Amino acid sequence: MKQIEEVSSSDLAVFRKKLKMLEKFKGKNTELITVYIPEAADRSSVMGQLTEEISQSSNIKSPSTRKNVQGALRKITTFLKKINFKIPHNGLVVFAGNVSPVDGRGDIRIFTVNPVKNLKIKLYWCDSEFHLDYLKEMMAPNDFYAIITIDKNEATIAQLYGRKYEILGHFTSMVPGKTRAGGQSAPRFERLREEAAQDFFKRISEKVNNYFVSYGDRLKGVIIGGPGITKNYFINKGLIHHEISKKIIGVLDISYTDESGVREIVQKSEELLKDTDLMKEKVMMDKFLGEIAKNGLATYGQKEVEEALEAGRVSKLVISEGIEWMVVKKICGKCNSEEIEIVKTDKDYENSKWRCSKCDATGEIVEEVDYLDYMLEKAKAVGAEVMVVSTETAEGKQFYEGFGGLGAMLRYKG
Repeated sequence: MKQIEEVSSSDLAVFRKKLKMLEKFKGKNTELITVYIPEAADRSSVMGQLTEEISQSSNIKSPSTRKNVQGALRKITTFLKKINFKIPHNGLVVFAGNVSPVDGRGDIRIFTVNPVKNLKIKLYWCDSEFHLDYLKEMMAPNDFYAIITIDKNEATIAQLYGRKYEILGHFTSMVPGKTRAGGQSAPRFERLREEAAQDFFKRISEKVNNYFVSYGDRLKGVIIGGPGITKNYFINKGLIHHEISKKIIGVLDISYTDESGVREIVQKSEELLKDTDLMKEKVMMDKFLGEIAKNGLATYGQKEVEEALEAGRVSKLVISEGIEWMVVKKICGKCNSEEIEIVKTDKDYENSKWRCSKCDATGEIVEEVDYLDYMLEKAKAVGAEVMVVSTETAEGKQFYEGFGGLGAMLRYKG
């Protein structure tokens, strides 16, 4: 079996968030540029191609499109020279182009993405949107759990990965109700109900097998739930593939067999699912709130957390995926000094003068980094763990709305 590259949940959460942001940008014409650079890419060939593209862009008929494409290409070459072509282990993808939604208005910006898995292709792409397909393929979860809810009337099949579940299918049976149709004897009617139930169980087993049997070790466990004894009867029929049935880790009594039943299983399976990101997040949030309540080894807020990171006091950085800030890296055109600025809204971005704090000359933006990615790197530099918290759980929503989405567990108090 092909070996799966392991990706930490925090890296994957930041990666997913960045792709979601990039997906929103649409160019007015073919003026959004994507460059995929594997780690082992030859520097001269990459720079040569970019130089050639700048030359070829002079043939673009539309003056505004020509200006935007050339501006984007120059931003990319400036950035690559600035980092001296130091490509991360998994490669690098650079995006640049005019992302302004207003016709005739230029807003050429540059973004970078560090792939979470090894980038195996070299690509130059110019289109009306950024090329994300290869990166999206990297978002497939390393492992997941299967959840099945079933009774004689309906069944729902879902998979739980990370902090989210996905409904794969909801099915209803043709089993008639307990009220007999006119003229049918009780034994005959009951036999028809039983045959319909058997057909339904067989259909659901085939769906389960088709969904999950090919995943091998990536399927970490199966939880089956339903009201009454129907779920046990379904299991005992032996219709589920043996590679799946041996991974059944729990059989639960629940009230519903639709999506509400899936949620009920997740809520009742804290011990069974203790190794999932969903439960790890819940435990972490409980611990964080407990430390905050007793004024213990935890802090929150941008200033407090950043200062604790700088001092090396953070043992675990806790940050919400709901934070939309950007970290803008700029270089002075006069004294060549480098600065960063944290931009929290589009209005802040538009109103900033981008002037050097040392000589007041105009500064050029050479890179824009998602704040989560920026903090992730700072945490790794001081040996701190990272938990990226979703906004889809009750705990995650409370953390974002009540604590600004930025907190830390501390090694010691300052």
